[in-house]
Amino acid sequence: MSVRVPVREPPTSVPGDRVGLSEAVLADLEIGLGDSVVVEGAHRVAAPVVAVDAGSRAVFLPERLRRTAGLDPGDAATVSPSTLPVASSVTLRLRQSVDLERSEDAIRGRLARRVVAVGDEVEVTRLGGALTLRFDVRDVAPSSPAVVDDETEITVADSADPGVVAERPGGTDAGDAFVSTATFERLRDAVATRFDAAETFASAGRPTLGLLLHGPRGSGKTALVEAVAAATDATLVRVSAARLRGHPTSDQTDRLDRVVEAVPAGEPTVVLLDDLEALGADDGGGSALADRLRSTIDDLRAGDQTVVIGVTTDPSGVPSALRRGGRFDRELAVEPLTIAERADALEALSEGAPLAMDVDFGAVAGRLNGYVFADLAVLVDAALERAVRRDGRTAIRMADFDDALDDVDPTGLREVTVEFPAVGWDEVGGLDAAKRELVRAVYWPLEYADRFAELGIDPPSGVLLYGPPGTGKTLLARAAASLSDANFIPVNGPELLDKYVGESEKAVRDLFATARENAPAVVFFDEVDAISPKRSGDDTGAGERVVSQLLTELDGLEPLTDVAVIAATNRPESIDEALLRPGRIEKAVETPLPDREARREIVAIHAREMPTAPDVDLDALADRTAGYSGGDIAALVREAGLLSIEDAIVDDGPPAEAVVGRDHFERALVATSPSTRGGRGDAERPGSDPPAE
Repeated sequence: MSVRVPVREPPTSVPGDRVGLSEAVLADLEIGLGDSVVVEGAHRVAAPVVAVDAGSRAVFLPERLRRTAGLDPGDAATVSPSTLPVASSVTLRLRQSVDLERSEDAIRGRLARRVVAVGDEVEVTRLGGALTLRFDVRDVAPSSPAVVDDETEITVADSADPGVVAERPGGTDAGDAFVSTATFERLRDAVATRFDAAETFASAGRPTLGLLLHGPRGSGKTALVEAVAAATDATLVRVSAARLRGHPTSDQTDRLDRVVEAVPAGEPTVVLLDDLEALGADDGGGSALADRLRSTIDDLRAGDQTVVIGVTTDPSGVPSALRRGGRFDRELAVEPLTIAERADALEALSEGAPLAMDVDFGAVAGRLNGYVFADLAVLVDAALERAVRRDGRTAIRMADFDDALDDVDPTGLREVTVEFPAVGWDEVGGLDAAKRELVRAVYWPLEYADRFAELGIDPPSGVLLYGPPGTGKTLLARAAASLSDANFIPVNGPELLDKYVGESEKAVRDLFATARENAPAVVFFDEVDAISPKRSGDDTGAGERVVSQLLTELDGLEPLTDVAVIAATNRPESIDEALLRPGRIEKAVETPLPDREARREIVAIHAREMPTAPDVDLDALADRTAGYSGGDIAALVREAGLLSIEDAIVDDGPPAEAVVGRDHFERALVATSPSTRGGRGDAERPGSDPPAE
């Protein structure tokens, strides 16, 4: 039973901690004087009722209760009988680090008679509004929600305190509300199985489980663990290694002891050890914090119905003593979001924002390869910002998402050169054999992965494009990435070489790790002969080390799932043979100088946006450009256009329509020449007459 009534200023007969109601409203609610009601506005407050001798149907709220509920006189509020318990204690977490001295009265005044629940946000103003303290409600006893009164114990934990937090994230509904991903399903299944079959695992001597969860920043690792704890109805105990660093050893020991003490005996518990990369990899002796954390994990694994989950962005930065059986038994990588998962996340992140009818989350998600949850949140925020700037408070349009994509890059790709090429096959003249091989090696594995799985075969691991300069090797690689809607990561071979021992190999490892995290991706090595010469030693040894690391990555110690490798070179004979064997860059495809039909096609491609005179004969140009590469033909067409512009500028007559004529191409033929010698048409000099038919 509830009623919806307006809020009114109370008469002087209503005390500051009571709610005034008329006899008619009391009758509708079927309650008497002294009973408590809940008044709901932006927040809910609960207080005992007093009678008001007034004919109007309204709720009479004193100023303090109105402020707590977020209501003003004239607003409508929902009033209902209260069945909520009184809280014995409430734990708050302060969102920012400030001095809390003399703030207790203000906090209690803000919460008095308010209904609080785990997850609520509370704001308390001090110093006449000059200081605003923001809190999260972390725990409510004996149950959530409950009403705060004068006897409720209020505890505040500073967010800057690297202490231990134990909480109940909620029931299965909280877990189900999380955007379900493949990683979430795998993690939830592992944890739920351990809890559901606790007796079976205990009888087998394996009552606990340790997992190391790793993934890029912003991929939602911590949120995944929180959602899994909620979905399995487990207690969540968390501590951050990064926030423990820098504190005295005694303080670290005390807090890690509290982690063990916070685990309730015999109850399903998920222990989250966050930011483990802060411990640092083994450096010969380890650190006191790492040593103490090892003993803490051992203590946790000696318990019952406990799953210990370590979270890190860099598993190589976690001491090896933790990455073994009995501590972190297994390692789980956060998988890249699929298109469907990105679409669901965008929809969830846009909840509450006005959306135009043309917004298609599926279409936006299809363009977001490599984006993690944090990137998607930034994208939605940027789109909303554009909508507001355009027309005040208005709906987000599809065009706002399109514009936002120009400014929001995936987190994992910000430290590497990444492109999103829009190059179609129709922009690549000739090279039909090379196109076919790239479709087989790049597009098919990404588009038809199920077909490869059905046949039990692995897709080609890499393609080598070789041929003279200017024959379209880079253009082919870009077109293949565009066809597959993949991130294109170009690497200039010499950039990976570094004189310092270990840096070149690290650059190769980081490159492939980035590609895996932002799959589907095409890694394109230009001038691959510079980083993979035949191994015979050099001044720094960098070349040989890079070859060895490159072979390690291609051999698939970590699978290159949805990652294609394309290499290009003008000197295939200079490449180390080990790089070209099956399972590595196994397919060699030549990009020869274009034949006549290909030259005709290339000329047409480059001249299709150019206004040409009727006397321009593309077939004749194809005949007279024997020995030209695709790049040479592009330069020829560009030179003809420049000559047309030059004539228009020099001419003092009236402006004429811009057009490129046969004369401009004739003069361009004289001004340009093939950059590559040895083609079959070398005897045909540029600018000479075509052969007689």
